Amino acid sequence: MKRWLLAFLILAAVIAAGAAYAALWLRQGFSARDNPSWIEGFAAQVARSMAIPATYRMKNPYPSTPENLREAEEHFADHCSTCHGNDGSGDTLFGRGLYPKPPDMRAGETQTKSDGELYYVIENGVRLTGMPAFGQDHGTNDAETWKLVLFIRHLPQLSAEELEQMKKMNPKTDADRAEEQQEEEFLNGGEVPKAPEAEHHH
Repeated sequence: MKRWLLAFLILAAVIAAGAAYAALWLRQGFSARDNPSWIEGFAAQVARSMAIPATYRMKNPYPSTPENLREAEEHFADHCSTCHGNDGSGDTLFGRGLYPKPPDMRAGETQTKSDGELYYVIENGVRLTGMPAFGQDHGTNDAETWKLVLFIRHLPQLSAEELEQMKKMNPKTDADRAEEQQEEEFLNGGEVPKAPEAEHHH
């Protein structure tokens, strides 16, 4: 068989297999509960790499000092933990509901990126995901973004004490604040907090 004919047949088989896979995938719907297939994951990685300009492959201008890490820890706990978790695992109520799921930022997929690439993602977000842009136009200044990069690098070494401290800095709902106030009043000699009444359904 001639080479060109063999190459054509292989290409046709690959296209047919891809079309069959796409048809099967489309019939299953677009639930955010699913995990992306390996093809989607590969395509997303390639697209992200191509989307980051070469000028962003730079080194962090801020040193990893205790003060810089503390500032970034507070910022991360208040702004990022809802989706990414205090530990960067992405295993949160909101994170599990996103498609694709937030990456485990302690793993190699994130940690092997350059400082500039991490900066770019925080600054500009990632299209077609739940990751918004947090640049200067959206409330985060340049220094805060670079310090968040430092904290992302620190995530694999995060201590139990740091995680406990971050819990105190996480965003709170009105119900959380009311519960804390009741507990504080009780500890200061007030009445025992009332348990929420059970709902009665008729």
